[in-house]
Amino acid sequence: QLCIRDRHMTISDTFDGEIGRSMAEFSAEYMTHIEGHLDEDLTHVPDRIMRILRDLDGYVQGFAVSQLQHSLQTATMAERAGADPDIVVAALCHDIGKWISNANHPAIAAEMIRPWVSDKAYWIVKHHQDFQGRHYYARIGLDPEMRRKHVGHEYYEAAEQFVDEWDQAAFDPDYDTLPLDHFEPLVRETFSRPPKRG
Repeated sequence: QLCIRDRHMTISDTFDGEIGRSMAEFSAEYMTHIEGHLDEDLTHVPDRIMRILRDLDGYVQGFAVSQLQHSLQTATMAERAGADPDIVVAALCHDIGKWISNANHPAIAAEMIRPWVSDKAYWIVKHHQDFQGRHYYARIGLDPEMRRKHVGHEYYEAAEQFVDEWDQAAFDPDYDTLPLDHFEPLVRETFSRPPKRG
């Protein structure tokens, strides 16, 4: 009997065939069974992203705004500047990696959103900290021009705009920030797309 328990579902006794003891031994029928559940699991990704974003409201790190408010401000500024929807989603989600680790949060966030957003949005999120360094790295003994290692990259100027105009400026408790509810339809549309592989 196969019994899988998860927050979203309980699957019990749904596969009667041969299972195998390792992935190398899984039958084609069992893999089809698993793939069906993985496809169903994808329908919960928008809810998970929304839950992570809401959780960031309790993550302040000494700033004048929470990480959720910072993310909402960044996304609000991007939207008001006419950024395409994937960049707005990137602005909203660029710091969700802090939910796990501050030290490598850009890489975590970038990989979390990669299957659903453009290559441009992915690259900006992955490298935004290198660009952010211009605004404070000198104060902590790091190279403030870390972004220069990316000179010549096709998304370099877009990353500069993302960080210099929106991200680094999005710590203002008095800014007219759009609420998470405003962005929820875009989040749900984006993370309901068929994910890219690889």
